[in-house]
Amino acid sequence: MPLGFLNPALLFGGLAAAMPVIIHFLSRKKVQKQKFSDLRFLDEVQARQARSLGLRRWLLLLLRVLAILAIVMAVSGPRWGGVASGNSGARSLIFVIDTSASMSTQQESGTRLEDAINSCSHMLRALPADASVQVITAGSRTNSLFGQWLPAATGVISQLSSIRPTHGSLDFPAVIREATRLVARAPTQPVDLVIISDFQENPLQPNTSHGLQAAADRLLETGLVRIITHQVGQATAGGGIHDVILPRRAMLQGENVDLTAIVTSNLADQVFSLEIDGKPIAEAVLEVPSQTPVPLVFSFTVPTAGLHTGYVRKSSDSFVQDDERPFVMAVPNELSVLLVHGPDRPVDPLAGRGGWRYLAEALAPGQEAGVFRVKTISSNDLTSGDLAASSVVAFVDPEPLGRRISEKLRLWLNSGGRAVFLVGEPTLANYLDSSLLPLLGLTAGTQAVSSRPGQFQRPRVLDAGHPVFAGLGPEAIATFEDITWQRWLKIPVQEKSVLLELSDQSPLFISGNLEDGKFVFLPFNLLTASGKIASSPMALPFFQRLISWLATGGLESSAVNALVGQQAVVTPWGGTSPEALRNSANLMIIDHNGHSGQNANLTWQGNAPRLSGSIMDRSGFMVFVSDRDTLGLVAGQIPSTESVIGLWRPADWARQLQLFGLPVSGHLENGKGDDLVSTLNGRNLAPWFFGLAFLLLLAELYLGRGTASKAVN
Repeated sequence: MPLGFLNPALLFGGLAAAMPVIIHFLSRKKVQKQKFSDLRFLDEVQARQARSLGLRRWLLLLLRVLAILAIVMAVSGPRWGGVASGNSGARSLIFVIDTSASMSTQQESGTRLEDAINSCSHMLRALPADASVQVITAGSRTNSLFGQWLPAATGVISQLSSIRPTHGSLDFPAVIREATRLVARAPTQPVDLVIISDFQENPLQPNTSHGLQAAADRLLETGLVRIITHQVGQATAGGGIHDVILPRRAMLQGENVDLTAIVTSNLADQVFSLEIDGKPIAEAVLEVPSQTPVPLVFSFTVPTAGLHTGYVRKSSDSFVQDDERPFVMAVPNELSVLLVHGPDRPVDPLAGRGGWRYLAEALAPGQEAGVFRVKTISSNDLTSGDLAASSVVAFVDPEPLGRRISEKLRLWLNSGGRAVFLVGEPTLANYLDSSLLPLLGLTAGTQAVSSRPGQFQRPRVLDAGHPVFAGLGPEAIATFEDITWQRWLKIPVQEKSVLLELSDQSPLFISGNLEDGKFVFLPFNLLTASGKIASSPMALPFFQRLISWLATGGLESSAVNALVGQQAVVTPWGGTSPEALRNSANLMIIDHNGHSGQNANLTWQGNAPRLSGSIMDRSGFMVFVSDRDTLGLVAGQIPSTESVIGLWRPADWARQLQLFGLPVSGHLENGKGDDLVSTLNGRNLAPWFFGLAFLLLLAELYLGRGTASKAVN
């Protein structure tokens, strides 16, 4: 730890220590010799006394010199250690106050955020009048509290009362970016960055590492910054709901489904409840306490078609924000399926070309009115308007599409379209390689494969938890894997998801994304020459679940479960009338408190409308409305990391920052003003030097009296 001085110029006062020496030599008397009678014994005594007095006088001289030096050192402002040791000029400080969700944890003296604000107030009061300060609030949003650098005064402290908690996470890369902007405008350099936080576990998420490294490099290029930390709060026992997982496919009215909540609790037999549209509908019990997140399953019946709000709740503890987690879900009134098939030929069976009538029957058995509204059309008659009006488009052995309609298909998929392709006719292999596979981003190289007579291939489900198969059970999965295949098209797959494959590793289910769109490619058709899937009892649930999974794109965009700190954006609900979007003044947002406080922004992506609001600061619901029509729902959910019970130690936090080139210079133990001053300037040694000077003068006085008395004798 280095020794520094607040007023190093005063050290020149140490030259005054030479004065006693100068006076000593100037005041020495010359020795005069005089003859006297023989007093040899008296001479010996006087010699011994002279030697003793000489030694004492030199010791007195040393004490006086040391006393003067100690006084000079004391008035020079000596400091031991300190990140800013030796810097006696005006300084610039940035205080970062964490306003994330975990800072709302209740303690004996209030919340952690209240503790952080009080600590910041104490530090500001302890700063000298010429110090300049800025305050950054960091939670769902990262903002500077003041428009410009201000002197540390009472007015600055009073504005801390305007700080409010948020329900998002600490976005540390955003903090560094904002600090960089402020450092570039700081009145003096270097700048001290004081971070006041509870240091929730894992605040630096892996997906933010690249952004944090870039922000840290930019900060270090802008100016020298010394980071000081202060931790508020202690780890408390508790529990909460970390996440709510809905089925990843369209839920159909009256269907029995499972909802999974990821929860923790320090209590045995903790009861969690499921509520939909304000009504409790299910309960689940976590029998064994768990401090790590575990799944808890609720079974319920899907309500009527429409947009629905829900909660998973538990009893409250010291951190109430994670004891209830909101979610929204969309139940379709119907799913529009456009079934595009190759034109039937005289050689085709009654099931149609590629067996397209089997698929129509699986989606709408007996042509009864249900969730799936199926429209069939020949591929020769397909238009771009047909694509735009459909939730999902299913192609069954289509004739080669023309260049114009192929381009429309590509644009439709890129803008969010959903399609499934069942192509198993060997004569279409060249069309796949030359046109359709490149359009989907798949590799050309199609091979028509047939099993030997009497030999069959059976499929293998690679992921039983996929939404197409989730919840079917082992027996249903085994039944599906008993289906036999005789003929298929073998397609090389690179960097695409394969859900099904035959025993020779030929893929049977390939899924992929095209910008905002999604597709599934099935390299077979539904004719008996290809296999037995059309006659299997698993055909109906397989294709209905497949179409429902693909259709979730449009449904999820109208009922969005987003994290606090993200912007609320939806596409209007499928039943929204065009008139509801024409008057922008009627497009309003009802916030989590039930207040209609802002207009929704309407933008268009091609023919697709989008509604957007502000960044969400609190958990709860945001409802997009037009007059009395609900156009979309957004549930703002607390990030799961904010429900973590443990806190990082300051040393762990410091090691994390050092990985990005941001060394922590000091840590404040109590968050008081004197703690900040001592951390910046080091420990004040002036009282010790004054005390040393006092002791030296006492010693000089004591020795001086002894010397004077001997001189008199």
